[in-house]
Amino acid sequence: MTEQGSGGGPRRASSSAEEWKVIFQQIESQVRKEAARVVGVPEDADWATIGRQTDDTVRQNVAKNIGLEENTDWETIGKHIEKMGRSGIARFIGATEDADWATIGQKVEERVRNFLNDVLGPKKKAEGTTEVVDPWKKDEG
Repeated sequence: MTEQGSGGGPRRASSSAEEWKVIFQQIESQVRKEAARVVGVPEDADWATIGRQTDDTVRQNVAKNIGLEENTDWETIGKHIEKMGRSGIARFIGATEDADWATIGQKVEERVRNFLNDVLGPKKKAEGTTEVVDPWKKDEG
């Protein structure tokens, strides 16, 4: 898009698209600065630096919240969370806290089987009674 300049030559008019581009660049810059402030890096940091620091901040907070040192790596954090969950489930179902998943699965299967047998299994005979009582039979006496 061109217009005539004051000297008669063509001049480029500022387009709406260019104006929006500048606005969006300013918004991106402001969001980047705010993100940098939040995660504790210099305001002029690039997105890669902000991302690394975000990961570090999250990792440190997760480690601290589950009782580990802040410098703990993700692998150790994951193993710790898995162990906490496994031991909690083991306690709940009556297995030892250090039970592995296979043992926990066997214990759950055993408890479910026992429950279903109690509810749906064959009924036990009453002690001392060996013959069936017929309520329609007439006494011969």
